[in-house]
Amino acid sequence: MNNMTSHKYWSWIGVFTLSILFWSQLIWLAFR
Repeated sequence: MNNMTSHKYWSWIGVFTLSILFWSQLIWLAFR
């Protein structure tokens, strides 16, 4: 149970980080 919760938590962090990188790159390309 605890292991699954930890995995879910880290997968959400990964998705969040990837989305931030993706959007920041889009904004950078748009305003360069």
